[in-house]
Amino acid sequence: TKKAMEIGKSGRIIVEDLIFLIRKDPKKYSRVKELLLMNEELRKARKAFDEIKYATSTK
Repeated sequence: TKKAMEIGKSGRIIVEDLIFLIRKDPKKYSRVKELLLMNEELRKARKAFDEIKYATSTK
């Protein structure tokens, strides 16, 4: 995390900083990509669920 802090511009660690650091380790890189994709899918599913829940509760 110290290296990620050094790379980052704002003094905060962001996802892109971590990806940059592990880009040469295929195992870690693929795992991070997998987790990021899964996180995005879950976010979309939660949003869709909330929209359905909101639509049914307003009727």
